[in-house]
Amino acid sequence: MISSELIFGVAFFLQCAIGIVGNSLLLVLYVCIAFIKPQEKKPIDLILAHLTVANMATLFTRGIPEIMFYFGMRNVLNDLGCKVVFYIYRISRGFSVCTTSLLSMFQAIIISPNNSVWARIKVKAHKYILHCFLFFCVTNALIYIRVIEQNEAIKNDNISRYEYMSHIFGARPLNETKAEAAFLFGMTLHDFIFHLLMALSSTHMVLLLYRHSKQVQHIYSNSNSSRFFPEIKATQTILLLVSCFVLFYWINNCCTLYVAYSVENEVEVETIGAFFGGCYPALSPLLLIGSDNRIGKRHFIPGKEKRHHKDFMNGLVNY
Repeated sequence: MISSELIFGVAFFLQCAIGIVGNSLLLVLYVCIAFIKPQEKKPIDLILAHLTVANMATLFTRGIPEIMFYFGMRNVLNDLGCKVVFYIYRISRGFSVCTTSLLSMFQAIIISPNNSVWARIKVKAHKYILHCFLFFCVTNALIYIRVIEQNEAIKNDNISRYEYMSHIFGARPLNETKAEAAFLFGMTLHDFIFHLLMALSSTHMVLLLYRHSKQVQHIYSNSNSSRFFPEIKATQTILLLVSCFVLFYWINNCCTLYVAYSVENEVEVETIGAFFGGCYPALSPLLLIGSDNRIGKRHFIPGKEKRHHKDFMNGLVNY
């Protein structure tokens, strides 16, 4: 009979392999386009490149330690190693939240009509991308600095002293009530703001694309299926990407909260949560690769339809 440890180890290995290879290919693509084919470069490529880096950092700092544990390499990290690895993991996870939200907001602005209130911002939006990333890095680094003090390598002599525990590290309860409350408030506010912005911008995009598809529906009266409309494909990609992020993020959060507040330290639940937490970094590059028209075949709309869509589709940012 196959042991649960082997199943978990293989699952984390496949997840990391798919995610790291996929994100690496995307990053290489954006770098090549930037230096070899600058005429195909899009402002959103910079956001996606940072997202791939955050994804890989998440997989390296959370998935790789789990693989090492399940394949017998245990107690490899000391206290300092655990603090550094988990701190980088928390920053990359928070950075992924911010970047996914920025990705959604940026595209919502780009595809907005030229007569909308977003017209002025559309022209200058790409100039502030690096400023946003600097803000994200500083904010996440400050919010999660507390994990350096709280986390340490697991010591088998007194496991009961940890209020939260995984296979790799344990979190010690700290008696500073005000500092703990500030830490929890900062994390909650951070996640709430960026998830709200993500939801609003995604809804805005869906409404814009739906309205446009209704306006030009008569052009495609002879089409076999509406699922081939470029704007419908863009809508599905946006919805799928954001939905995957929210789904896996909150499954991971629910597992973490359950382990943190349960009477017994149920490490298996934390492991399941860690696996779901790595699903978005592993699967998002597959969605982005499949929807980027610079990879694989290009689809053209002949004749009148192509001319009718030219202005609108130039605004669409294909992931």
